[in-house]
Amino acid sequence: ESEDVVAEKEPEVILIGNLQDESGPMAALSGAVTLAAEMRIEEVNAAGGINGRMLELITHDTRGDVNEAINALTRMVVQDKVQVVLGPPVSNIGIAIAPISEELQVPIVGLFMEDRCTIREPGTPWSYMFLAQNSASRQGQSIAAYAVQELGLTKFATLVNTANSYSVGLAEPFKELVRASGGEVVAEETYNWEDKDFRAQLTNIKGTDAEALFFPGYPPEIPLILAQAYELGLDVVMLGNNSVAPTGFAPTTDPAATANTFYPYGINSSDPSVSDWAAKYEARWETKPLAQSFSGDDAIGIILQAIEACGDDVTSACITEKLNTMGEFEGLQGTFALDPTTHQPIGLPMAIFTITDGAPVFLEWYTPDGPAN
Repeated sequence: ESEDVVAEKEPEVILIGNLQDESGPMAALSGAVTLAAEMRIEEVNAAGGINGRMLELITHDTRGDVNEAINALTRMVVQDKVQVVLGPPVSNIGIAIAPISEELQVPIVGLFMEDRCTIREPGTPWSYMFLAQNSASRQGQSIAAYAVQELGLTKFATLVNTANSYSVGLAEPFKELVRASGGEVVAEETYNWEDKDFRAQLTNIKGTDAEALFFPGYPPEIPLILAQAYELGLDVVMLGNNSVAPTGFAPTTDPAATANTFYPYGINSSDPSVSDWAAKYEARWETKPLAQSFSGDDAIGIILQAIEACGDDVTSACITEKLNTMGEFEGLQGTFALDPTTHQPIGLPMAIFTITDGAPVFLEWYTPDGPAN
């Protein structure tokens, strides 16, 4: 007699898309998001997965190109059958994929900070785009508020990459808050992606009575701007954004060039729980975490919280619903909820840092309204 042996069916794997600039100009930032996501997924799988199902990250490279990003997103949804996507820390890409996410009806939780990535023109949110860190406008206004209220500054210059929607998305709200606070923007200089020499713009700023320069940019240009401003003797307060660390530090940049620099950051890297996580990340990947490592861990954490809430119904529709109603999430950046009217974090402060002897020094938590409670 033979008995029918019914083999136990392996539980279906939950596929999570990962849309990142793995080989383009923002590879360092995107790579940090990917490593954080891979580490989190390794830990969850080692503990038995979610509701008994293993997780798998399906990564596609945008190559820093908008059209490639649209094609890659379409491939991972249509061919790979992912139900949710971890998005990039690049606003130009975020703006481009927002309408595509509506067509594909797949939720994307990313680090694209410009408001247009999550909010449509009429002021309503894109249905499937969610931001896992502070928006560019909130970041720009937080450092502006700190400069006005704590540093007592009133006259500002800006140096902005007009081809980078993230840079513009920081600068406009910064200027609005400065003017609303009674301050002046006395110089507005611009540059483009390929620029590496900023001396002409910095010389123009030196010829004004600006007390501070706000230069929101990406890692490649930040140390160049700091070094060239110092070389020209531009003796003003330098105000950056969350891409300053670690590219603006010695030994890449002369410590003297960063002595009067202030910038907002998503986390307080000196906080014990954060530094413990950073040590674990460095041990796993043999590289120090960037800002995008921490916020990337929060982004994948938000996705996993939504997946877990869906139980056996891990579909794009369910994950989207859970993201809209998720309540609070406890992450490295703090405890926060997502606002269903903007799909952005509610009330998340920024950590203000300065640079002393080439090293970051945490000052305080700040919001556009002033010091955080």
